[in-house]
Amino acid sequence: MNFASKFFTVTLAVALSASIAFAQPAPTTTTLIAPIQLKPASNAPITLHMNDDSKIVYQAIGKVAGINVLFDSDYVSKHIQVDLTSVSLSDALRIVADISGTFSKPVTSDTIFVAQNNHTKHYELDDLTVQTFYLTNASQQSDANEEVTALRNLLPSDDKVYLVANQNAVTVRATADDIALVQKLLTDLDRPRKSYRLTYTVSEKDGGKLVRTEHYAMVVTSGQTTTLKQGSKVPLATGSYSAGASDKTPAGVQTQMTYIDVGMNFDATLFGMGDNAMLKSSVEQSSIAPETSGVGPQDPIVRQTSLKGVALLAPGKPQVLGSLDIPGSTTHLDIEVLMQPLP
Repeated sequence: MNFASKFFTVTLAVALSASIAFAQPAPTTTTLIAPIQLKPASNAPITLHMNDDSKIVYQAIGKVAGINVLFDSDYVSKHIQVDLTSVSLSDALRIVADISGTFSKPVTSDTIFVAQNNHTKHYELDDLTVQTFYLTNASQQSDANEEVTALRNLLPSDDKVYLVANQNAVTVRATADDIALVQKLLTDLDRPRKSYRLTYTVSEKDGGKLVRTEHYAMVVTSGQTTTLKQGSKVPLATGSYSAGASDKTPAGVQTQMTYIDVGMNFDATLFGMGDNAMLKSSVEQSSIAPETSGVGPQDPIVRQTSLKGVALLAPGKPQVLGSLDIPGSTTHLDIEVLMQPLP
């Protein structure tokens, strides 16, 4: 039963010269119901000039419009001054509410209930709504979790926020005002992520002379990690065992092999920051050394060097990330990156 229906089970007797306290908080509902429409006895414009207790001002407005006024038991009266000239009933109630720090809501067609304007009272007296918001730009569950965490931190603790991961949706149980706030927050948070083109330029130099230049390009999305690999897979013996003869393999020693990646590896995580972007980058170069390990002909020596760091990028301006010295040689690689926002 909602707050309004309770009032139909009792007889309302209101004296405008004395306030009536209502001590029982209204129950809430999780379905959206049609609001009660206030129907005053008179729709004439209200003119009122008073410097008095806020309760008396509310009662004076009620007397002019022909409506009853009830006050919450926790209502705190305040001395206010109002100057109203030819305003509607709704405007008069709104102005007095703003001045006195209160709010009113219809409980029957000819009765309003007045309480302090705070979240606790709204949560007790307002009808709660359950609404589901579908996220259109949260491409990973971690993105949706971040948005839900932000909502829970920003909304009052009474509001309930749930992530429905398999639907990429957020369900919220709150007052109508807080639901409107959730809509605004999600509009700000659930924005399309920007995309960028990153072009890595690797210049190989030997003894100070440029040997060759290679370009590696990738498209990245803000906040997500993108990996680019270019090179070869090199077989590496990991063990051997003696096998008996079968229909498919002859008897003898069988060697177990695995394959390792050799070449250039790029890991890039870009975070858009206005026109610029923050790049968290890892560049690794690996190669097979001309000499052997001495363990066996199938056990090569793999040379590897890496460069990791964070850089602030401006669109269209190359940024030098650093250099990689190739172990056992006079060769080194100069690495720079260029960031270009995509439309």
